[in-house]
This record gives sequence, C-alpha cells and structure tokens, in this order.
Amino acid sequence: MAIRLADRVSSISYEIRDIVARARKVQASGKKIHWFNIGDPNQYGFKPPENITNAIIEALHNPKYSGYCPSEGDPELREAIAKIEGISSDYVTIHSGLSEGIDFLFQALVNHGDNVLLPSPSYPLYNTKLKVSGGVDNFYATDENFIPIPEDVRKRINRKTKALVIINPNNPTGATYPRSVLQEMVNIAGEHGLPIVADEIYDRTTIDEEHSVNLRTLSGEIPLISGNGLSKNFIYPGSRVGYLALHGEGIDPLRDALVKLCNQRLSVNWEMQRGALAAYTQPITHLAKLKSDLRKRRDVIYNGLNAIEGIHCAKPTAAFYCFPKIEADCFKDDKEFVYTLLEETGVLVVPGSSFAPNLPGRYFRLVFLAPPEELQEALGKIETFVGKFCRVRKK
Repeated sequence: MAIRLADRVSSISYEIRDIVARARKVQASGKKIHWFNIGDPNQYGFKPPENITNAIIEALHNPKYSGYCPSEGDPELREAIAKIEGISSDYVTIHSGLSEGIDFLFQALVNHGDNVLLPSPSYPLYNTKLKVSGGVDNFYATDENFIPIPEDVRKRINRKTKALVIINPNNPTGATYPRSVLQEMVNIAGEHGLPIVADEIYDRTTIDEEHSVNLRTLSGEIPLISGNGLSKNFIYPGSRVGYLALHGEGIDPLRDALVKLCNQRLSVNWEMQRGALAAYTQPITHLAKLKSDLRKRRDVIYNGLNAIEGIHCAKPTAAFYCFPKIEADCFKDDKEFVYTLLEETGVLVVPGSSFAPNLPGRYFRLVFLAPPEELQEALGKIETFVGKFCRVRKK
C-alpha cells in the first residue's frame, strides 16, 4: 500500500543541492568535479575564527550547556545581538540557521494564497518555504547589475502581499545595494504598510567596501525583521546559528508568534550558541584576510568569465557568488547548459532559473571560493565548452 504524501512536498525544490546527485555520477566515471555549487567556505580551506571554536569547546565541557537552552535562545547571546541591533533582547530570537528563521517567519505571516515580494533572482529557500507555507511567489525585477528596481516593486504589490524581502548583500548575485535604492524600498514598504524582511547574512563580506548598508539604519518605525548569523560572516555554516531581530512599531504579534514556533521546536544547540556569543562580543580580526582572499578570487573569475565570448558577468561586490549571463546561442535553456557543462567538463554550477522563474535571459550561479588556480582551470574548461557547443553572435 502506497503512502499518501502531503501536497506541500511537491513544492519543495533546492537545485543547489539537488544537482549534486548528477555530479556524483559524473565523478564516479573518473572526471574531476569543480564544486562551484554551494557557498561553503570551509570546503576550500577557510576556517572559523579560533575564539569561536574555543568557546564551543569550553561549552562542551560544561554540563550546563548539554541541557535544553531557553527556546528563544541563550539569554546572553540575545542580549549581545540586541546591542548590535539597537533593540531590546525581547525582540531577538535564535534559530537553527537563518533558514529556520525564514521558515518560522513565513509560517507566522503567510496564509494560503498570500504572496511575498522576492528579488529576481532570489535565494531559492525563500520561494520553497513560501510555497510550503501555502503562499505564492511575487518576484520583483532587478537591473543589469542586479540592483532592485523600486518602481517594479511598487506595481507588484497587491492586497495579498504580506511582506517585502530584501537580500543585501545578495545571494545569488553578489550585488550590494546603494543606500538610495534601499531608502526607496523602505519608503514603498511604509506607504503600503508592509513589513520588510532584511536578509543581511553577508553584510560583513563586502569586497570593495567596508560594510553594506543595514536596513535598520533607514527603516525608522516601519516593521523590519533583520536576519543574520554565523554561517557566512564568521565562516561557520555548520554551526547552524542564526537570528531574527525585530524592529519598528506593531511588531509584537509577530514576536509572540515566533516565540510560539521556537517553543514547539524546543531549542537550538546551546554549545554552538556559546560560540556565537564569542563571535558577537569579542574582537573581530578575521575579516581583512577573508576580504583579501575573496577579492583575489572575485577578480580571477570576473575577468576570466568576461573574457569568454558569449558570457557576460556583472561584477560581484560582496559574498562569493557571481551570476553570469549566457549570451551565446546554445541549448534550449540554462538547465541544459549547466547539466551539459557538468557532463562534458566536470564544472558544477547552478542554473539561474533555480533562483527565479522570470529572469530576462539565461544565467547560472558560480561560487568562487576555490583557490585561484582551480578557478583558472575551470575557466579554461568553460571557454572550451562554449567554443565547442555555442554559436557566438558577433557584434
């Protein structure tokens, strides 16, 4: 007798990891795989700061932290984050990665048929978690450098719109948003009474500037849910410690709902939260080297991709992603391009359509965390592949 699954399962898709099964088969045939699909710095020799791991080790030896943590999170950690965010610790909740925070947010906000404004392209977990919650996507356009177009945001708002998501710095594009554009987005949210979900988990990984603009500096009394965590800024994705910080007026009902959702999943690993406490209270010394390493890799991949006829890449200014456009005339869609590239060359990237269904062209996301020499090797393979399979229209 077949088990009857819930309908919501059919809406779950995460191509960033789904494509790995195909890559394993290609690898089994003896081909070298360039794993450029997942933004995991630790797979390429990057390490979390020692003060974080030392704090976790200390916590592992303290019996207190082997028990249940308060559901909203470690009180000291919440207080430390509250100081950074400029709010009371009552308005901070700790989550098993920011991804769980997104899940809880949509469970709290979205009824069947509601929509949430998402950037095009967008981190795919937003769309997946939205659909699992019964919502529908509502993607707003970005320009050729992947900066949001505020007027497109404005015209996509309707009576079923529940929130505006802003991912800055952006995954999958590596773009950072100008203050003027962010202010326009805040103004639009205020005009329409929409809460803003600010995904700022890459805010310290800017490559060409000191720090990205945090929306809490612009939002005033508009309801703002700021999300961050250890995974990217502190090079510790495996810690699974993220947080939501709630700002603005009228936010109490959402806070109460998030606390309920935290209670029903009991707690986040307490030892890892003690590591997060060290991250947010002790001097930060690793960023200069991290930015330097990312800049070297970014320059290699940005210059190399733009040197390939038929490929165009906007310059990423943060994080470790680029989102090249396939301008060459080849293959029916970006998925066929990506899967054929994998089979022929072993270069594993992710189809752009996995990040939004309404992109104006064909794209792919490439993670540039690998050493510069491996990036150069992969660029040569991409160039050979495009030359073999694609027709480049001469300008």
